[in-house]
Amino acid sequence: MKGRRWAASAAFMLALLCPTLPASASQAEARDVAVAANCPPSRIEEVRRTVGNAGETVYRVECAGTEGLAVLVQCRMRQCVLLR
Repeated sequence: MKGRRWAASAAFMLALLCPTLPASASQAEARDVAVAANCPPSRIEEVRRTVGNAGETVYRVECAGTEGLAVLVQCRMRQCVLLR
């Protein structure tokens, strides 16, 4: 009985101490969206990351061959959309 209480307490404390996972999309998904929007990426950088149940990541993708042209890609879970 005492062992089960300890295990339950340990599991609860571990759940409290573990950080919330961020959005799980990676730069590869953001790259695919940029390529579909006629923007072959030269550089991809993370602009904003929100953690939690509704976590999202926003990437800034610089287009190759054009100076100063970039698009923003918003990713939630594994789905990414073009912002601008």
